Amino acid sequence: MDYSGAYAVVLALHLLTVAFLVGPAAVAAVTSSRHVRAGRVDALRDASRTTRTYTLATVATVVLGTAMVGLGDIGGQWSMGDPWISASYALWFVAVALTLAVVVPAQAQAADALEAGQDAGSFAGRIGAGAGLAMLAWTAIVVLMVFKPGT
Repeated sequence: MDYSGAYAVVLALHLLTVAFLVGPAAVAAVTSSRHVRAGRVDALRDASRTTRTYTLATVATVVLGTAMVGLGDIGGQWSMGDPWISASYALWFVAVALTLAVVVPAQAQAADALEAGQDAGSFAGRIGAGAGLAMLAWTAIVVLMVFKPGT
């Protein structure tokens, strides 16, 4: 594959969004259970906002990835029908769903509990489990992108 022209630009932007959107979303989610255990409400609220905002912004990564597939399809390199591409979309959805449906609500509930002077330890486990599973999905996507099984 020739990495020049529009494809090279889209590839660079795709990789930048992975680093600057997916990375912060994953790190904020994973580290927020520490804030719960330490009772750091402000840090937990910041982590929750970062997790939610950056997770939603990963749609830019998907859009750029889709553009790469479209540009690669022109040269016959790959298509949406390739299993590794379909699996990557499914794993992205799993990572986003876990983060937004499990991690972010648990972060907010933990912060509310801490502010009320209650024990929030049970939320740390939920945050850690959800974030850990999402991190596995993000990691699997990277593996699929690198190895492109079936091509």
